[in-house]
Amino acid sequence: MLFYIKKGIKAILKQGLKVWYHFVGLFRCLGITVTANGKALVSFRDQYKGKRCFLVGNGPSLSEADLEEIHRHQEISFACNIIYRLYDKVSWRPTYHFISDVIYTAGLSEDIVGGVDTTLFVNGDAYREMKHRPKNLIYVNCLNQKKYKVSNNMLAYYIPAQATVMTFMLEMAMFMGFREIYLIGVDCTNSFTKGHFTENYVPTELDEYNLKRARRTMNRPHMTLEELGEYRKERSIMAYQKIRDYALEHGVKIYNASRGGELNVYERVDFDALMDEEIAHGNNTL
Repeated sequence: MLFYIKKGIKAILKQGLKVWYHFVGLFRCLGITVTANGKALVSFRDQYKGKRCFLVGNGPSLSEADLEEIHRHQEISFACNIIYRLYDKVSWRPTYHFISDVIYTAGLSEDIVGGVDTTLFVNGDAYREMKHRPKNLIYVNCLNQKKYKVSNNMLAYYIPAQATVMTFMLEMAMFMGFREIYLIGVDCTNSFTKGHFTENYVPTELDEYNLKRARRTMNRPHMTLEELGEYRKERSIMAYQKIRDYALEHGVKIYNASRGGELNVYERVDFDALMDEEIAHGNNTL
């Protein structure tokens, strides 16, 4: 009985929060906001209208040479999580940084402050978990639900995919006005079996905590890391499909320039050919 009462109260509070976020988003759309965070978020709406950007994932296919090419062409780029562990090897730095995983922000917040040296976007849940916060930090309200849905108004809230930070990056890129989005290093493979761009990407204890938490929330006490990785991969692909459909409806082109991987939702393009084309035409996106 108590269980159902608690469940009912949570449902009511969630609906109330949703109404409040819609209310806040409406006023922000009108340019009315009283917080520094809200004002900063509003300032990014359509800031790059019609331009293109590169969203960098941390998959095993990502190379230092790819990042140097992005740097050489002065492309606007988004990065995520703990990619700053490559900074001592490359000249490239992302224009913006994104983190949505509450386990990362809770367990690595001090590390993040030392590693991220640009504007950092996080969701509301991750923001509240950060014990240490960098100066250039902006958070977006979020509503957690089982089914992922693309937000129509990032000034109000967005719904985490609960599988990859890349959906957050894609939604924010569209909110900023970008009309051509290129993915690089977004392999969409099992991160626990095929890893990331470097070994020991995440401390073992965080992986173990991640698994323990997933077992509890998903009611699968015997789930393995491999099974968790497969679940996240499948959930990611479903989210990418929804973003693809949304982008097509709104005139946004998303391309996958990653080398290999299992993400075939978006049209594939050759990264090297794309960079050569820019050299031939003398284009500069900034």
